[in-house]
Amino acid sequence: MTDRSSNTATAPGGRGPQGAPTGTLSARHIIFFVIAAAAPLGFAVGSIPLAVGRGGIGTAAMFLIAGGFLALFAVGYVAMTRFVPNAGALFSYITAGLGRPLGIGVAFVAALAYALVSAGAVGPFAVFAEQTGQSLFGVAVPWPVWAVGGVLVMGILGQLNVELNLRVLGFFMIAEVAVLAILGVAVVSQGGASGLSLDALSPGAIAEGQIGVVLLVVFAAFAGFEATALFREEAKHPVRTLRRATFGSIAVIALLQSFVAWSIVQAFGSTVVDVANATPTEMFAIAARQYVGDWFANLISILVVCSWFASVSAFHNATTRYLHALSRDGVIPAVFARRSRRTNAPWVASLAHSTFTLVVILLCIVAGLDPYLDLFVLGSVPVAVSIPAMECLTAIAVVAFFLRDRRGQSRWTVFVAPSLAAVALAVVVYLVLANMEFYTAQSGPINWILPGVNLVVLGIGVARALWMRYRTPHLYERIGRFGLE
Repeated sequence: MTDRSSNTATAPGGRGPQGAPTGTLSARHIIFFVIAAAAPLGFAVGSIPLAVGRGGIGTAAMFLIAGGFLALFAVGYVAMTRFVPNAGALFSYITAGLGRPLGIGVAFVAALAYALVSAGAVGPFAVFAEQTGQSLFGVAVPWPVWAVGGVLVMGILGQLNVELNLRVLGFFMIAEVAVLAILGVAVVSQGGASGLSLDALSPGAIAEGQIGVVLLVVFAAFAGFEATALFREEAKHPVRTLRRATFGSIAVIALLQSFVAWSIVQAFGSTVVDVANATPTEMFAIAARQYVGDWFANLISILVVCSWFASVSAFHNATTRYLHALSRDGVIPAVFARRSRRTNAPWVASLAHSTFTLVVILLCIVAGLDPYLDLFVLGSVPVAVSIPAMECLTAIAVVAFFLRDRRGQSRWTVFVAPSLAAVALAVVVYLVLANMEFYTAQSGPINWILPGVNLVVLGIGVARALWMRYRTPHLYERIGRFGLE
């Protein structure tokens, strides 16, 4: 029988706070997690037509610009990993730079964001699974069955060791990237609809479109890249591994999605915007049939389902690690920090999130809500705001952390790059809020109520930290200190 009460003070893999690392994850492994969470194929099929149709062909160039913004952010973010050896990621860095109350508030928001995005992604997974099963195999399995089944499989994988999760996610991710690359190469090799052009990568193409709309969609492609730091304690060489994984994740997503967006523009030529608006969900299938064949379009349909499940599972892993870090610091009940001695998985945190997701799905079924328009789109609104907002605060925290002592780092690394990133991310947050009606396709109070959930949760986290400072100062002083003692 598995003992599920392992001591929470011991880092995974047996690392001491300042000892030699004995983790098992390389940069390649962590990149698998990040890319799988970003669901490259599911995102491309579901979001690129929307961005092209509403924002124009400049979407291809915008992926590169967004990648540049986030690379600026990553300069300071990665620098913090050397001095804050804690797997709390954004929460740990904001705690170190801007204080424990705000850090805990952000940690609560981050845990909610990852929990919601994982639960929300079950919606499109179930919808695409139902459609694919019906069209390809003639099996009419309703989406609620797929949704509940997907949650159960997610929960089982969450109880197993991280290496098994990596193999599953790695397989999906490689297959997704391969399919996108094959489609892009097929379009290029055949010269597209009317010859190849670099117009989609020009500044003029960006200026002609709705920049705010495109940014809102494009930044979603990078959701979760900052989760690289959550695996710090399981990395072989934490500082070097996380640096490579963070920049590698940004580069892969930016280059891959930019190429995909550019190639889909070439596939339809001058009619691309019209096609994107008229048949957005069929756009990639049409291109696949025309440039490769029917069999390839069917393969894409199957892999889109896998892509969404990989996203569900990857964000589940991120959620459990946030809960584990908060529990280990005494902010939430200690039971969430328990790891299985057999698999080393944070089993209680995983079970808690699996239960949360199952309850959300069941409520959605009982209420007769749409799994895509309600569960996924509306459920992801808090995330669309909170992730760039948390990254903006983290960039500010980097500057604050190094303000009195640069600790041997260059001014560019700890002042200039984080400051530029903070400004850029603040603009992104503003544009997301300004385009909320477009994102939700609804009007009225819901467009400020859903983003406002973040402020409520932030306030709860700050209040919890202040309460700990007053009632349990010895625990309060330990917050964010794991690995520093």
